[in-house]
Amino acid sequence: MDTHIRPYKFCTPSEWFTRRVRIEVIGIGGTGSEVLSSLARIDYAIRELGHPGLYVRAWDGDRVERPNIGRQAFYPADLGHNKALVSVQRINYLFGLDWNAEPRMFDINRDGNAGQRDLLITCVDVAQFRADLAKSFADDPQRVLWLDAGNGLHSGQVILGWLGQAKDGAVALPSVFDFYPELDGMADDNLPSCSMEEALANQDLPVNRAIANVVMQLVWSLLRHGGLNHHGAYVDIRKGVMTPINILR
Repeated sequence: MDTHIRPYKFCTPSEWFTRRVRIEVIGIGGTGSEVLSSLARIDYAIRELGHPGLYVRAWDGDRVERPNIGRQAFYPADLGHNKALVSVQRINYLFGLDWNAEPRMFDINRDGNAGQRDLLITCVDVAQFRADLAKSFADDPQRVLWLDAGNGLHSGQVILGWLGQAKDGAVALPSVFDFYPELDGMADDNLPSCSMEEALANQDLPVNRAIANVVMQLVWSLLRHGGLNHHGAYVDIRKGVMTPINILR
């Protein structure tokens, strides 16, 4: 942790500096595969600085298909392999880690209360999943930080908020569902792309990495600098702008 810091509106939980930070990443597609790679780099950097590091569990039931190559953090040799497994195996091999892959979709009812986590990162393109996740944790006394990343063709948002019951004196961090309650009941068009041309018509090539970079910056600031004054950002790569979501107190 950087000791030469300014006061932050949200301070990193103190236990994050004395043990491995437990992170779960749901969705290892365009943004999620980039986020997972970023977390590996963060883990290596903070370990070099004396931190115990990260323990990451990745969830995805999909397999790598040809339109994923290049757009996502996958390679031709990954074709046909499960996205979570091949990503985590590569990271574990290159960095000597023990991260875990779950080669299936995250089930809120089955997996929501399974195990302990400090940070839940969602990189999914299903609006209803976000709504269901928020509602399932609404009365949970065990609060957890929820970092959601979402994007469209050339823009998107990253929002760090709380899952679970509000606690007296805690800094208010509205979640993506607090910002967008209309996610509940929203219909999605999640048909897989059949070609690179079709995939790039739905999402510009750099947008996933741009969104993942915001995720990386937030996690890095929490672990290196000890806190945040903003808990997300709106990004538009065609306009070349990033607008922070400031923490209000």
